[in-house]
Amino acid sequence: MARLVKQSLGQEVTRMLKRMIIDGELEPGQRLVEDRLAAELGISRTPLREALHRLEQEGLLQKRSAGGYVLRPFDAEEVEEAVQVRALLEARVAALAARRAGPEQVEALRANLTAFREAAAKGDVVRLAELNTEFHLLLRAAGGSLLLARLLDEIEGVVERIIRALVPLREAGEWSDEDHARIVAAVVAGDAEGAAEAMRVHVLHGGEAVLDTLRQPDGGADGAASVPGVTPVAAPARHPSGKAASEKS
Repeated sequence: MARLVKQSLGQEVTRMLKRMIIDGELEPGQRLVEDRLAAELGISRTPLREALHRLEQEGLLQKRSAGGYVLRPFDAEEVEEAVQVRALLEARVAALAARRAGPEQVEALRANLTAFREAAAKGDVVRLAELNTEFHLLLRAAGGSLLLARLLDEIEGVVERIIRALVPLREAGEWSDEDHARIVAAVVAGDAEGAAEAMRVHVLHGGEAVLDTLRQPDGGADGAASVPGVTPVAAPARHPSGKAASEKS
């Protein structure tokens, strides 16, 4: 029985650290030392060690030869791959939610939409971030796939960490509201195909906003792509026709 509690605590610490990374509380280059971090969080070293190892496996942290961990830098191509994979997984979740969501789950999604709009009207970016996370978790619960939920939990650290750093939450909230409304409408109508497509577009929307910024040499007008821990990538070379060099006519 004690072992089960220990595993549960380790998972809880993993989720807590991942949220701190996504929210920018842990910065690229910041050394994470077990003793110091355990004291700051008020936990023992055993679950913390388990959490750090887990986040290293997920690719969010890397171990230093001198001891401790640091946030692993991402290559923009890796971010692009993560966005594409997340779009596929989230689309499947939305399709399952459209087939399986019960009345209480639909009501929870509608309540989330209302709260999201209220937070956007107030300019409460912290609340917007919380509600956006809640929206996706509600859909995963409605979809009922533990496998998809686990896979998404592992990959969202890459995508969300970069989106939070590069895309202003107020701006993201404007198009997320419309995207979320389309997804919920499809779920309510039992339209699995429509829900999947609406979710795919939604995820790619945020991903493209990030990649467009990363591809600009100076990170755009506001220099956003100078975010530590992300290696910018050049935009594909384009022919005079406007097509990328790799595109076929």
